[in-house]
Amino acid sequence: MVSNEQKEFVSDVTAWKPDAIVSRLKSQIDENARGWKLSVLETIAEWPLARETIAGKGIDYLIAGEAFDWRLLARRLLDECSPNVEKEIWWDWLHDSTLFGGFAESEFKRAVGVDKFRAHLSYFYGVTVEQALLLSVEEEITHIRVASGRELSDRSLERAHELLYGNTRGQLWEVFSLETGARPARTGSRRKDEHSLASEDAFTYWLFKLRMERSDPAKIASDTRKGLAKLERMRQNNDRRKMLLHSDELQSHLSRRRGHEKVL
Repeated sequence: MVSNEQKEFVSDVTAWKPDAIVSRLKSQIDENARGWKLSVLETIAEWPLARETIAGKGIDYLIAGEAFDWRLLARRLLDECSPNVEKEIWWDWLHDSTLFGGFAESEFKRAVGVDKFRAHLSYFYGVTVEQALLLSVEEEITHIRVASGRELSDRSLERAHELLYGNTRGQLWEVFSLETGARPARTGSRRKDEHSLASEDAFTYWLFKLRMERSDPAKIASDTRKGLAKLERMRQNNDRRKMLLHSDELQSHLSRRRGHEKVL
C-alpha cells in the first residue's frame, strides 16, 4: 500500500514500522491538537500494512486488494492516541458518512495519497453505497407488501438479493465462500449476523462486483443513484437525531440550572 517512491524519502527503515508511525502521530497531535484529523489522514498515507493482527484478531484494511476502509485504519490509530483526542469526538468523525470525512476532495486526496484515495472510492461505492442500495431495495419490497395488505415477513432481505444479484443470500454466500475461502464467524452458520464484520464487507464488495458484471450501464447508474440517495437520507436522519439529542440535553441542563437557582 506504500509505493517505492514514497519509501525512498525515508532513510530509517524502522520509520515504516506501525509502532513508529503511531508514535509520530501522537507527537503530531500533541504539537497541533487542532489539526488532528489531517494528521490522521497523513499517517494513513504512510501506513504500510493492508492487514494486521491485534490481540489475536485479524483486521483487513484492504478488501480484495482494491477497496480501502480508511475509517477502520483511522479507528485503529486513534484508539492508541487517547487521551490525545477524546473518543467521543473522533467517534463522531469516523461515523460521518460523507465521502471525504468533511474534507474537500482535493485535500483528502493530497493527504492520503493517490493510491489510497482510489482504493477509498472503491470501498465507498463497493461497500458503503452497495449496503445502502440493498437496504433501499429491501425497504421498497416491504412497502409494497404493506401497501398491498400482505403479511410482513423476513423474506424482504432474501428477495432484495434475488432482485439485485439473481439469487438468495445463502446461495450467494456459498459461492463467495468457495471463491474466497471466507467462513462464518460460527462454524456451520449461514445467518447474516453470524458473519464477522470483515467478511460482511468483503461479501458486500463481492456482490457489488457481481452486479457490475451482470448489469447494463443504465441499470448500474440507476442503482448507484438509489444507493446514494438512501445514504443521504440516512445521513440527514442521523443529523436530525443529533440535533434532537442536543436539544434534549440542553433542556435538561437548563432545567437543572433553574432548579439550582430556586434552591438558592
